[in-house]
Amino acid sequence: MDTPDYSQHTEQQLRQILGRIDAARFPERVQEIEARLASLALAPAPVKTEAVAADAPDVVMAGVWRRIVACLIDGMLLFLIGQAAGLVLYQQFSSLGGWGVLVGAFITLLYFGVTQSRLGGGQSAGMRLLGLKVVSRTGEMLGFPAACVRAALFCLVFFLNGVVIDLGADRELLSMGLLLLLFGLVFSIFYLLVFNRRTRQATHDLAVGAFVVRAGPGKLSLPSKAIWRGHAAFIAAVIIVFAGVALVLRQSAIKAELGALNAALTQLQATPGVQGASIFLMTMHTGNQTSEHLSINAIVDASLPDTGAFAQGLVQTVLDSYPGASRQPWIIVSLRSGYNIGIASRWNITNYAHTPEQWKSLGHDTATKTAQ
Repeated sequence: MDTPDYSQHTEQQLRQILGRIDAARFPERVQEIEARLASLALAPAPVKTEAVAADAPDVVMAGVWRRIVACLIDGMLLFLIGQAAGLVLYQQFSSLGGWGVLVGAFITLLYFGVTQSRLGGGQSAGMRLLGLKVVSRTGEMLGFPAACVRAALFCLVFFLNGVVIDLGADRELLSMGLLLLLFGLVFSIFYLLVFNRRTRQATHDLAVGAFVVRAGPGKLSLPSKAIWRGHAAFIAAVIIVFAGVALVLRQSAIKAELGALNAALTQLQATPGVQGASIFLMTMHTGNQTSEHLSINAIVDASLPDTGAFAQGLVQTVLDSYPGASRQPWIIVSLRSGYNIGIASRWNITNYAHTPEQWKSLGHDTATKTAQ
């Protein structure tokens, strides 16, 4: 009698045979079936893959407008998250001053790091709604670190906008280099997003080898050609022109004797209770009339007992350190208390407006409060 071949039987069939076979008469067959069942138990489960029709279109690169709309949706979601966090942690956020944007930066990096990596299927909320997906050169999804780096490069400038970085008066070259770096990053991202039609990659995509594609069941077809080198040459030329314009403006500022104004700003920022400050000259045109004023803006602690007296103290600091302040028709002080975490903000604003003579003679006037 021929020995049956059990290698082609399924697990269910083998168990049925084992239940009916005469173990005393065919012990070798029982051993063979049990060995076959043991090997099936150790074998890895088959991977389920979606069948792709032969005529299914290739998965193509995402268009500019889809990416922009997806980004706006993600930004709105992050705004709602920031607003909700601000309702619970208002006092804590207010105490951070300009550094509060780092809270929003952390939330943003965590959001994109999870959703646009393999942890979240390579799709943020906006991308899911618009049918987009982030993949690597091999077609796989990004890892969490790569997704965080990609998000950091895209969001860096938006969050640094609220951080006060004091490089010192003797580090102008470093300050100029940082300015050029940030400008170059922003310009290159949006320029490549629009004009890099060959690979549809922006700067933050190129940094980690990522592509944004249309999510679909078709065959993934990534661009085979590299980015056109002319794009890099054009971006470099624009940065050089920007550097030249920045140097010209700096020389103009020196000729305009704005050094004293910067000295006043330094004194304002060193004032206890001030978390951040700015000072600038403004010219306003109303009909045929032109008026000038000196504007002082400060982010202050919300627990100040007397904002009017505090504003008067700031004006006195400016009058002492900037002689040109006494020649201005108006000096306007804007005190802000609240928070800005980059993805959301809430401010209570108190404004004071007096002539230099009034600031010197008056204690303080009734403030006009507005909320944003």
